[in-house]
Amino acid sequence: MTLWAVVLWLLLTAVIPDAHAAVYRHTDAQGNTVWSDRPSGTRAQVRAPRVLSPAKAASEPAATPSVPAVFIPYQRVSLKPRAAAVTFEQARLGIALRVETVPPLRASDRVQLMINGRRHQSPLASRVLVAMGLAAGRHDLMAEVLDSAGKVRQRSPIMTLEVLAATESQVISP
Repeated sequence: MTLWAVVLWLLLTAVIPDAHAAVYRHTDAQGNTVWSDRPSGTRAQVRAPRVLSPAKAASEPAATPSVPAVFIPYQRVSLKPRAAAVTFEQARLGIALRVETVPPLRASDRVQLMINGRRHQSPLASRVLVAMGLAAGRHDLMAEVLDSAGKVRQRSPIMTLEVLAATESQVISP
């Protein structure tokens, strides 16, 4: 009886093809990326994520804590001032703010945006921060530089940003 089960198992595994389905990616008319099993786009290789079982994770040696790098202060950290007035609609959608550091931002450091003394954006390895959803009025903006341990090490001077209550068409250019 066991021999028949083995023979049947061998026949089934030889006859049934592997269950590797092709995955296709394309962009629809609205610009959204769509993943499908139908060939309307380019074929993409999709790999299953690697999952560690609790037994494997426990048997692996614990990672040694890394020693944070010594922070070297920047010569200058500043937010580049905006040249034009900011309307309420622009502030609602988002205002890109350029962070200037001399020397350029190091790979181990991050910057975050503070608005009116509150963190507005998570620390990023970026030279551009975005202020979104600002109400009409004056806002104090500041960039903070964080080291590899997440500690605030340096701050830019405060830049005041005026958000007008008028729409774009109502702003009078000088």
